[in-house]
Amino acid sequence: MPKGVLFVSFIDCKFSGEKIEMKISKISAVALALIATATLSHASPETEALSQKLMKSMPGLTIDSLSPSAIPGLYEVVSGGDVAYVTLDGVHMIQGTMFNVPARKNLSEKTLSTQRAKALQDLDPASLIVYKASGAEKQVITVFTDPSCPYCHRLHDEIPKLNELGVTVRYALYARSGEGTLTSRQLSEVLCAADKKTALMRFFANPSLNSSGADCGQAQGLERIARAANQVGLKGTPHIVTNTGYASSGYMPAPELLRAIQQGS
Repeated sequence: MPKGVLFVSFIDCKFSGEKIEMKISKISAVALALIATATLSHASPETEALSQKLMKSMPGLTIDSLSPSAIPGLYEVVSGGDVAYVTLDGVHMIQGTMFNVPARKNLSEKTLSTQRAKALQDLDPASLIVYKASGAEKQVITVFTDPSCPYCHRLHDEIPKLNELGVTVRYALYARSGEGTLTSRQLSEVLCAADKKTALMRFFANPSLNSSGADCGQAQGLERIARAANQVGLKGTPHIVTNTGYASSGYMPAPELLRAIQQGS
């Protein structure tokens, strides 16, 4: 292991071998849920061969990035919002966080931040609902939000305060319940409405309000939002991502949220 690099696995040493199996199988399950074609960074004969081995072991695996890690012999693989480290023979894989100790840098988070920032660039601006900062803009955040999510309601109430603090909020509407559900129909209706903010407020006020859905160009962007949600590691809503790729899940009051994103960016 190179000097100054520390690998800390999420698999606690107190856990049993069965627990480790569960952790690794969890990565496989996430990978199997992704359907995009594999793309490699720093492609080489070694990484291409390793990619083939991984996809053979885990059919359906999407590899967004595969490159040598800071530890010789371990390769960093990014799939969706997850990062793992695998040996060149494709036999052993570890999910965890890699640190550079002297520099006090989280190398895994740096990789994922890049992945998240790239995913935001793929969103259709026409499918986002934007609440501009008042005065000088200090931060821009993209919030994956869902009218059926109680904590999304609470964060929505913080938008005026966030705007006053110089934060522009971009809403990426995301149905936790999946495509074809009431929430997804509500979201398509919102994006096709002449006044999107008012339409969204109707469903925030009454998440069970019926909707037949709607079809328009902006609503087509919901599919891109759903893909991006995987890539930014969304596990629940509200999920907040800055333009630099820092991510945070859940509700925080406006001042606390601003401090968090400033420290993380």
